Amino acid sequence: MKRTLTTLGLALALTTMTVYAETAGTVNGMEISIEEANKALNVISRGQATWDKISQQQKEQVLKMIAPSKLAVVKAEKELTAEEKNVALSNLWMQKKISETGAAISDEDAKKAYEKMKKAAEKANPKKEFPSFDAVKKNIKMKLAQEKVVGDLMKDAKIKLK
Repeated sequence: MKRTLTTLGLALALTTMTVYAETAGTVNGMEISIEEANKALNVISRGQATWDKISQQQKEQVLKMIAPSKLAVVKAEKELTAEEKNVALSNLWMQKKISETGAAISDEDAKKAYEKMKKAAEKANPKKEFPSFDAVKKNIKMKLAQEKVVGDLMKDAKIKLK
């Protein structure tokens, strides 16, 4: 029995130490994990720095960089209406899906859409110069991605007028 309690105590102590070790710091009592810190570091250092390899001063800078988003979440929770939260969530989801879908759209598909738009623009206003494909390729891919995401959403929608 004594051995079991000792083992449980040791396991609990190690678990507590592990949880503590995973926290980089806090802002107003909210934990900032080392994982969050490493994600931020990965972006700002282009994968060159990690939490365990930076100085104490740099760690403080990283925490100060992350803190505003943590604080903004608290303010948003308190100050936004349910409708505003739903709109923000919907917009975030749409941006994420459009970004994911845009990466999958080929240059060939974008070029086809470009040629179609160019032909329509030249027909509507033959004197106006149309931008090059390379200048608008990214925008076209984004437009095609948006159309696909909205189309997929609406595919099974059952809309009824009352």
